[in-house]
Amino acid sequence: MKLMRRWFRVMAVVGSMMSFVPVAGADEEMWRAFHGRVVFSDVALAPQSSFESPTRMTSALRRIQRTTIDQNAGFWRVHILAFLDRPAATGSLMLRASDVTDTRAPRQVRVFEVPVTRGDKELRLDDFVVTDTMGFAAGRSYEFVFEAPGEEGVPGGEAKKAGKGDAYAKGVITLR
Repeated sequence: MKLMRRWFRVMAVVGSMMSFVPVAGADEEMWRAFHGRVVFSDVALAPQSSFESPTRMTSALRRIQRTTIDQNAGFWRVHILAFLDRPAATGSLMLRASDVTDTRAPRQVRVFEVPVTRGDKELRLDDFVVTDTMGFAAGRSYEFVFEAPGEEGVPGGEAKKAGKGDAYAKGVITLR
């Protein structure tokens, strides 16, 4: 039964398996529903053009979003859709991952530089892979924050070291 549900879900949302694909022209209805949030899934969402309406795409996104992702063969494959709270001002954003399992003492794990088209309000990362060798661990929760680049575009630049970057979108995922 579980396998059948998973198969149906995967078939319902079969989409592009390309990495780091910015989504052009975020639909206003969907953006209003999710702006400022990062949505995580274990399956890729089909391209926007394959949905009859923004309402259907929003509904599909709500069905596939996850708060936990299971490890598979030693890594976690995550599909990320970030709804930026305002249009991207630069050609790249920093994706800061912090372990927030202990909310009193969050710990930065990794910073990734992610290409984005200036002016986009939506950013899609399909097949985003994290591993234990990168500092991630099963049973821990991680906050992913898309923010403006550090000084002179350097990932983790001095202005952003303490996680005080200009945040565009945030979300938390637990790795199992």
